[in-house]
Amino acid sequence: MEPLVAQLKKLNLSEKEARIYLTLLELGPSTPYRIAKKAHLKRPTAYVIAEGLVEKGLLVQVISEKKKTYVARSPESYVADIEKRVAEAKKVLPELMAVQRKTSEQPNLLYFEGLEGMRQAYDYRLKDFHNTEIVGFAARVDDFSNELLEQVSLPWNSYREKHNIKLRVFTTDDKKLTAFKDFFANKKELVAKFLPENLYNSDSTIEIFGWGIRIVMVKNMQAIIVESTKLSATFRQIFDLLWSKFKGEYDAPEKLKLEK
Repeated sequence: MEPLVAQLKKLNLSEKEARIYLTLLELGPSTPYRIAKKAHLKRPTAYVIAEGLVEKGLLVQVISEKKKTYVARSPESYVADIEKRVAEAKKVLPELMAVQRKTSEQPNLLYFEGLEGMRQAYDYRLKDFHNTEIVGFAARVDDFSNELLEQVSLPWNSYREKHNIKLRVFTTDDKKLTAFKDFFANKKELVAKFLPENLYNSDSTIEIFGWGIRIVMVKNMQAIIVESTKLSATFRQIFDLLWSKFKGEYDAPEKLKLEK
C-alpha cells in the first residue's frame, strides 16, 4: 500500500486521506468504525477524513436507518474528475495570464532557502528557459558545498545543455573551476569571461533572463527570484556594457586548462 499512498499524495491528498481511500477500495462499503480499524486510526479521525473525502468527490456517503456507510468511487471516476478539472483550468488560463500581464510592472519576489530551496529555485519556470540565453555573474567555486555542487549546479548545467539554454557569464579565474571544466570547454553552450580575482571575486551568483533575475547567495544557500521584465532589462544593459568593455579579453582561463 505504501507506494500507492505516495502516489496519491502527489494528487494533493494527505497520507491519512490516501489510506482511507485505499482502505475503502479494498473493503467496499464500510462504516466509520470498520474504516478506522482497518486504517489504524481513531474512529472520530476516520469519520472527519471520510467526510472530507466526500466533499472532494472520492467517497460517496450512504445513509440508512441504522447506520452510515461510505463507498469509494472507482479510480476511473476519480481520474476522470481530475482530467475534467485540468481541462477547465486550461480554458481560463489565457484570461489568468492576461490579468498577470496587466500587473507585470509590479515585481514578484520569491525567496528560497536550504538545499531543497536551491532545487526549487532552479526548477522554477524551468520550461521558460528552453531555447533562450541566460547571462550573469557566477559566484566563486570556493563557496559551493559538495551537496550544492553535485545535487543542484551540475544537474542544472546538464539540463541546460539538453534544452538549448545558452549561458554567458563573468567568473573568477580559479583552478577550482575543474568541476565545470566540461561546460566551459563547450563554447557552443557556454561562454565565459575568466576575470582575475583582483577584478572579480563574488560570493553570490546573479543570473539574468527575459522575465527576471535570480540571485543566489551560495554560501548561505539562499536564493531570490525577482519576476520583473523591467529589472531584467536594466541588469541586462549593465551586463552587456561590461561584456563589450572586455571584448577580446579574458576569453580563456589561465589557471584552468581547457581542452581545445
